[in-house]
Amino acid sequence: LVASGERGLIIYSDDGGSSWLQARVPVSQTLTALSFPTAEHGWAVGHGGVILHSSDGGESWHQQFEGESANRQWLEDSLRRQAQLNKSIQDAAPGLRVILERELEDVIYEVEDTQLALESGPADPFLDVWFLDERKGWAVGAYGLLFRTINGGLRWDLATAGISNPERSHYYKLASSEDGQMYLAGEAGILYRSDDRGRKWERLSLDYDGSLFGVLTPDADTVLCFGLRGNIFRSTDSGDTWSEATVTDNPGLSFYGGDIVGDHTIVVVGAGGVMASSSDGGATFIVDTHSSRSTFSAVVGHNGDLLLVGMDGLLRISASAQKTQPTGASNE
Repeated sequence: LVASGERGLIIYSDDGGSSWLQARVPVSQTLTALSFPTAEHGWAVGHGGVILHSSDGGESWHQQFEGESANRQWLEDSLRRQAQLNKSIQDAAPGLRVILERELEDVIYEVEDTQLALESGPADPFLDVWFLDERKGWAVGAYGLLFRTINGGLRWDLATAGISNPERSHYYKLASSEDGQMYLAGEAGILYRSDDRGRKWERLSLDYDGSLFGVLTPDADTVLCFGLRGNIFRSTDSGDTWSEATVTDNPGLSFYGGDIVGDHTIVVVGAGGVMASSSDGGATFIVDTHSSRSTFSAVVGHNGDLLLVGMDGLLRISASAQKTQPTGASNE
């Protein structure tokens, strides 16, 4: 078990969460997400555009990537698109020229903004990371950050060519179904699906404009996304159509993380200690609230128990005793 959080903190446990040790980490930025495609190899991402790698199960980490490199790649891509638009405008018909000139204005602003970011230092965070195996992985984050590696992080490349996000909305969560489809959720209700391992992304029609902080894929066809004000949406056809899940007794508290526990139970957690569980594939959720009312950012099922991280650190809910216990970790 591995958890990450503020000030570059990473902790790990080899005894099911009964005790925890602090990992050796080379950065002090907040770390927002982890992905372990194997027991030994894992990646962590966070603020300042940092990407870290561990090859020993999370005990020690080294840095692979940082925000300055991200900004340089973004600037190179923006300048390339600016040159292409300038050339296209010269040859375009009057009606098309107006459209292209508007696109050019956006790209010029993007160039100026990226140049400023290079001068002031990296600030944009990565907010999630997901690896298919030891070589292929993706990292996403604020203002449309989307990077990909095909060699275990030896090189990370900007991968925005196959996705339409002109407003550079934030990306919050990546997930993959058992049949290989990938899903990407973000602010303002944006939700994408990729059928070719992230080369091209299709915007899905979800009639919702609030932020989506999480995505779960209980089976090959079912997709759940959740976020602000306790909203949960469900699709049973891989994202082609959506319906709103029934959530009982949630006073509008947002959901930030979730996991599929055991074979059938789905658990999502969020603000104010809210916890919601479903045993019917995500059609209905029953809400409970932890007595501390402390916000939870993530949950994972382990040996029948629930492990939750959040503002009060790391807690375990015992499946047998049905009560929450501290695990010995004092930080998220």
